[in-house]
Amino acid sequence: MSLIYVIGYVYTVGGFSLGGIIAWILKGVQKKIDIIYGICAGLTLGLLSFEIAPEAILLGSWITFILGFFAGVILFQIAHKVLHVLFGATKNHVKSGALQTGILLVLSITFHNLPIGIVLGANQNSVVKESLLHTILLHNIPEGIIVFTPLFIAGLGVWNLFFLTLIISLPVGIGAYIGNSIGIGNPMFWSFAISLAAGTIYMVTIKEVLLESIKDSSGILLIAVISFFAIGGFLFLI
Repeated sequence: MSLIYVIGYVYTVGGFSLGGIIAWILKGVQKKIDIIYGICAGLTLGLLSFEIAPEAILLGSWITFILGFFAGVILFQIAHKVLHVLFGATKNHVKSGALQTGILLVLSITFHNLPIGIVLGANQNSVVKESLLHTILLHNIPEGIIVFTPLFIAGLGVWNLFFLTLIISLPVGIGAYIGNSIGIGNPMFWSFAISLAAGTIYMVTIKEVLLESIKDSSGILLIAVISFFAIGGFLFLI
């Protein structure tokens, strides 16, 4: 049997780890954290717009994308209220907010990784396999940055985040194994699942990251826009 599930897992861990290393380096410039958040928000929104959304539409249709996306928005609202109850009472509002943001991103990206793995496994004998692997590696770098940045601010250490990387990446390996064994199954369902994750990530990025970062400086919005188009150009070239 093909080891595509191992390869997919390793590629995901590699990309996410590199993003974590970059986030760790940027930790030393927390006075510029709004700028970092602006860059991360632009990168993430670019990934959603130029890669994840078209992928979901290709698997299913515009209808499954729209339904899944709005289901993700609703899921975010529910998860946000639950996490606010769990962590909202802490005295350190900065760390509390960063932890909530980090947890929401971890959950949504972990969920998103399962259908990505299934798509990879189902196409492991096709000519697009190498392209999918490169995409998985490269798109996990900015995702790693935007996940790890708030978690570092919340006070989590490097070893905790290394463990989280292994957990977040696991659904890619599991999904690739499923996709390799039984095929993609119902592509409409996986289109809905990817769209749901995209809706959740979108809301986290806009509400928890971008809006918070532009409170003190409207110039952060310009940085986010530049990052948005930069990642779009990068994805187009690869």
